[in-house]
Amino acid sequence: MNQNTEQLRTEPIARLLFKLSLPAMIGMLVTALYNIIDTIFVARGIGASAVAAIGIAFPIQMILMAVSSAVGLGGASISSRKLGEGDDAGAAVTFLNVLVLVGVFAAFAVSSAFFMLDSILTVFGATTAIMELSQQYLSVVLISSPFFMFTLAASAMVRAEGQAPYQMKVMLTTVVVNLVTTPLFIFTFGWGIYGAAWSTALAQVVGSILMLRFFFSKKRRTALDFQWRKFRLRFGELKEIMAIGSSSFIMMVSQSILFVCVNVMLGTYGGTEELAIFAIINKFMALVGMPIMGIVQGMQPIVGYNFGARQFERMRETIWTALRAGLAIAILIWLTLQLFPNPLMRLFTNDTALIAGGVTAIHVLFAASFLPSVQMLINGIYQSLGKARVAMFLSLSRQTLYTIPLVFILPSYLGVFGVWLAFPIADAMTFLTAIAMAFWDRKLLFRPADEEVKQATNL
Repeated sequence: MNQNTEQLRTEPIARLLFKLSLPAMIGMLVTALYNIIDTIFVARGIGASAVAAIGIAFPIQMILMAVSSAVGLGGASISSRKLGEGDDAGAAVTFLNVLVLVGVFAAFAVSSAFFMLDSILTVFGATTAIMELSQQYLSVVLISSPFFMFTLAASAMVRAEGQAPYQMKVMLTTVVVNLVTTPLFIFTFGWGIYGAAWSTALAQVVGSILMLRFFFSKKRRTALDFQWRKFRLRFGELKEIMAIGSSSFIMMVSQSILFVCVNVMLGTYGGTEELAIFAIINKFMALVGMPIMGIVQGMQPIVGYNFGARQFERMRETIWTALRAGLAIAILIWLTLQLFPNPLMRLFTNDTALIAGGVTAIHVLFAASFLPSVQMLINGIYQSLGKARVAMFLSLSRQTLYTIPLVFILPSYLGVFGVWLAFPIADAMTFLTAIAMAFWDRKLLFRPADEEVKQATNL
């Protein structure tokens, strides 16, 4: 049995979850912090208009990210279960199918975005004041997007085998590259928003090279074979990959659509200042969600593997441990945002009006931000078990069913404040929905071990 997968079967759950989640959490936290620092560089070096312009371009990047993440997560779910069943060859073929699928989507999505760039930015809420800056930034970032999409998909497959530490190294390296080159390109070279864009592009290329190095290295210890001679295009499996990953895809796309709706409503009831505030808040939203996603990514291979190996007691223990850890971290981040909004805003600007508006937005928007952590974890469990439809429904619940309608309804009565208020209301409704779904499927999620069933039958 492969050394990496053996730990999923035998190692103590708390230690294993910590070992697999910590690299992902560190990597994602560093990425979130990088996004914050990068925005500070843009705000200080270029101005609030540039921050707003990047905020407009962000939903497009999220859609591309959603495609690759969905394919990677779908393939990882299948691979984890195959590895648990001892089918290493089948897991390797799944990996190759993931790469082909990502390549096709990347070619189509990026080329389409280039042809319709102006129209897309207009629909996404770009005003005439920031249109040119958005075009400049996005035209560069799109070039490197296929590299980023490959890295995301490959990272999910690496995690499926329990190799989260290497993924963390890749993420940390790309963050360091970005943090070094962004101020260099903006302040030293004077490239303006092009500097921010080329810095991002360079980091994405470096990430893909490091990921390729892992699979081609002679020292690698992985069951996921990168040799194309083993490749077989399995249309049934491609369909299953997309079905499982569709929940993550819909969640990220709906979040992108949500950001577009928020930008449109802020442009209608506010202006460039409000758009800049939301672009800054976006970075803190990532800070809230990414550590939880780190736990989800650490949890999923353990749940999927032990479900395939019919070790339901280990699966159940993993779920409870992940839920407790995720909620604790979410509450800690929530307290930080509620207690220190003013210093956080001052990192980006000295404009008193921008700071005051940002403090109000942080207090209101993040009022219940610890609750969706439960939904994210439960959704990750359903993905691990291949329950695509339920995971899709949970993914839809937060942004599409609750937040987007509220973003359109509340500003009619409360103006910009209504945009901020939509988020905590939706967070509470999302939490209740996830709890109800988990209770309904408690026999699946907290399934007793076969030995436990036999003992109960003999009583």
